[in-house]
Amino acid sequence: MSVLLCRHFFICNIMHKRKHFEAFAKPGMTKSVVLKRFCFFTGFLTAVLLLGLASCHSSRRNVPEIPENKLPKVQVTIHRYGKALFGLDRHHFQAGLKKLKPQFLPFLNADLNDTANVNRLYRYVTDTQILYVYHKTMAAFPQLKLEEKQLSHAFAHLKYYYPAYRLPEVYSYVSDLYYEQPVMKQGHAVVIALDDYLGENFPLYIDLNIPKYHRRCMVKQQIALDVMRTVYRDDFYKNMHPKTLLDHMLEAGKKLYFLDAMFPDVPDTVKICYTGKQLAWMQKNRKEVWAVLVRNRFLYSSDYMLINKMTQPGPFSDGFSHASPPAMGAWFGWQMVRKYMARHSGTTLSQLLKKKDAQQFLADSGYKP
Repeated sequence: MSVLLCRHFFICNIMHKRKHFEAFAKPGMTKSVVLKRFCFFTGFLTAVLLLGLASCHSSRRNVPEIPENKLPKVQVTIHRYGKALFGLDRHHFQAGLKKLKPQFLPFLNADLNDTANVNRLYRYVTDTQILYVYHKTMAAFPQLKLEEKQLSHAFAHLKYYYPAYRLPEVYSYVSDLYYEQPVMKQGHAVVIALDDYLGENFPLYIDLNIPKYHRRCMVKQQIALDVMRTVYRDDFYKNMHPKTLLDHMLEAGKKLYFLDAMFPDVPDTVKICYTGKQLAWMQKNRKEVWAVLVRNRFLYSSDYMLINKMTQPGPFSDGFSHASPPAMGAWFGWQMVRKYMARHSGTTLSQLLKKKDAQQFLADSGYKP
């Protein structure tokens, strides 16, 4: 019996000796009825807690976890180019830019004696809308300690799996809402557009008609994950040419498992950007959806529209309930990879990422929803 349930019964047994349980009473109720009412109430709360714990446990099933004492020490500092740029004295702007240049070469690797370059940047920092976005960004991110901690932890895991990998320097800036690519990697520098993480209800996102399903992912919790998604795409997704839906499912599953390895404590809903209801729908209906894919031989189809429907973001999956999540193929691929890695515990992350034969991989994984 769980500790929570034992505690529940213990409370129920002693409450009849206390006066506090009378708060649950209504006029005319006997103490026996009140006690039963209280125990039902606490039992309900206990059940909710247990379900929550079970959900947390199931969301982390087959997720690789490395003991803290085995992780290398990594300390990430996010260099705030946006804050430095907008903080320059407008009366000595060119001189200020030259002073900043050594610290922010990914942004200022240009001839700052050329007045055209200087004027372009001056217009940028004095633009009314961009100033509005900058001030909103500073209000949302007065400091970046949490993001630095999250990235330090992720980079420590990356160095554990790939000791020879050269970690990038991390910078932030204000992009004027370049939401199509909130994180970019340029050589050994990663650049984060902080103004792409101001929350799903930020007014300018709505004015730009960014779909709600996309806005829901434009939150602080996605910053570190987007950095690692970008690192994966640029440095680890090599020589892969998926053709069939199953191929694409495997590639999406490997990327999500890579996030598992970098963020073992982050919930599945955050990694795949599902709502709790969408994930619950997926888990409940996985057998039926899988049956549709198998029955229609969709797994081996190379139809672009089908692959896009089953692997790309959206409000839901076309052809299924509006309560369904998008990218169901990615979710299936993720579970397939988790099953494979649980079954083949000697496989390293590096070996996994090189796997290409999706049909053989599915067979070897033994995955059946």
